[in-house]
Amino acid sequence: MNKLKIVNSLQFFIQLLTALFLLYFTINSDNPERIIIPILLLLAWTLGFYQRRITRRRVNRLRDTDKEDILREG
Repeated sequence: MNKLKIVNSLQFFIQLLTALFLLYFTINSDNPERIIIPILLLLAWTLGFYQRRITRRRVNRLRDTDKEDILREG
């Protein structure tokens, strides 16, 4: 499970860096009106990050609940 967590973290941070570099280069380019593309990428990254956090918290809460149920049955 730790390997999956590492891969997911690397994927999210690579996407963040890509969006930030694209934003930087778009601002400094001749076509700053295309700035919407990196902003949408950053928005998608942020939503994915929060989705991952919510999912991880739910899974951890379910694990804790299952452990308590097992202890009560025994």
